[in-house]
Amino acid sequence: MSQLTSLWNYLNASPNVGTAIVGVAASFAGAWGAQVAIFRRDQRREVIATLRAVNEAQALCFAICNSFMSLKSQHLVAMLARFREIEKRFESFLKEKREAEENGKPEIFAFQADLQTLPLSKVPIDRLERVVFEKLALDTRTLALAIELNKGIDAVNTSTAARNEQLTSWYEGPPMSHDKMLIRYLGIKFENGADEKYKQTLVAIESYCNDCIFFSKLLSEALTEHGNGVRRKYRHHIFWRLPKVSEADYSSEKARKLIPDAKDYEQWLSGFQSHPTIRGRIKGFLSRKKNPAILSGNPKA
Repeated sequence: MSQLTSLWNYLNASPNVGTAIVGVAASFAGAWGAQVAIFRRDQRREVIATLRAVNEAQALCFAICNSFMSLKSQHLVAMLARFREIEKRFESFLKEKREAEENGKPEIFAFQADLQTLPLSKVPIDRLERVVFEKLALDTRTLALAIELNKGIDAVNTSTAARNEQLTSWYEGPPMSHDKMLIRYLGIKFENGADEKYKQTLVAIESYCNDCIFFSKLLSEALTEHGNGVRRKYRHHIFWRLPKVSEADYSSEKARKLIPDAKDYEQWLSGFQSHPTIRGRIKGFLSRKKNPAILSGNPKA
């Protein structure tokens, strides 16, 4: 209040009030313009930093997804195909075994166990989480995707390490008979139960690998949507040279075969239903069809 009083006294005491008012107005406009310019500059820096963080997260997502796609295509697909083929052959063998024994020709089931160890997946998930949680303002669903991806990576490595340790114990332990190896490898039930550790671990690696591929792909798509939304929000600043948002391409035939079906994740996806925006609600209200009026009573003859 004292500053306004001083300004008023200055204007009254000035011999040329009009000139003084113009001077004060010009000073105010200059100060206001400088503040706007500073705000615009800081805003542009923040938007550019956000878009660069989106592109960094996109690159990390692509590296992670590509790593697990490679694991699946180079190791898991063939390994699981051979394992399931042995299971099928063993089922057929059991049906034919009784008939062979009745004829006095007992058969032995011949199989080749796939005892190749798998590499642990070293991917930049820690860096991705820092970018997603610290540098970007993302919605709950996108953050949940990053969490699920971290869980999947940890589960893949835990299951892979368990399988590798089991194979090491088989190699370093006492030699196993053919029947014992068959029982442990396929998880066959016998008198004392069933040892399904190897089978369950192998299936778990496949399942968790699919989780990593699926969630990293969805996270990549969510990041693209977020980045494009930021660019649209500031598209009216025609003099701003904003970075373009990168987008991963999973449209190749090989990639489509490796990506798991979204139907397997319907329960997870249903927990994050998107709510309509105000614009969507207005559009839906204006486009709705009016129900025809129905008159009660009997029609006139």
